[in-house]
Amino acid sequence: MKKIAFVLSSIVIAAMTQAQSSFSIGPRVSSYSTDLDGGINTIKTGRQSSYGLVGDFRTGVFVFDYSYDHDPQNGISVVDLLVDTGDYTRDRGEVTVGYAVLPFLDLQGGARVESFRVGGVSIIGNPFLTDMSFDHQAIVFGVKLHSPNRRPFGMYGLARGYVGSAKIDQSGLRTDSDTSGFRFEGGFAIPLGESSWSVTPGYEYEHIETKDFGIRLNTNRFILAFVYTNGRR
Repeated sequence: MKKIAFVLSSIVIAAMTQAQSSFSIGPRVSSYSTDLDGGINTIKTGRQSSYGLVGDFRTGVFVFDYSYDHDPQNGISVVDLLVDTGDYTRDRGEVTVGYAVLPFLDLQGGARVESFRVGGVSIIGNPFLTDMSFDHQAIVFGVKLHSPNRRPFGMYGLARGYVGSAKIDQSGLRTDSDTSGFRFEGGFAIPLGESSWSVTPGYEYEHIETKDFGIRLNTNRFILAFVYTNGRR
């Protein structure tokens, strides 16, 4: 038994030692439009701009990835971090942990948090005088297809589903509802010369809906990211 345990531990240590690790991180901007269908009224945001962060960390068959997007609506400025007077604002973030069943395929699971607001004012992230707010948390599950390397160029595609709940405030009337949804995203990573940076254009379609009140959000988004990658070529 001791010999077997020694052999197994040696194999595990060797695998961990030989496992390649890498990480990527970078800012991204996007142009998107959301149709908010409340059953009676439909709000169309038109083309909006947002900025955020995207990246991942890989070691062996395990991967951790994240993304965050913020739309200040009234323009990108330092003041927006304290006081936001836009007619429409939206924030969302996702974090997942994945397992690479194949060099080009990851199974993913994690969490999503987002909020959007129509009308009113927000001070240090706390809204008031709001016509409608929607605070959403969900469990994330899905898959990601990707090329193992960036050169001569890379590509990726992901499909994710959501199951969660939302707190909805319409002019002071507060309600809760279960939610479900899905998101598809794909793009290309184009290396910038021989550097570790790449430009990554992409496209996304997303659908989120509530179970009880018939609220539906349909979003299409064009994405442009500038990503620094260390450990993968």
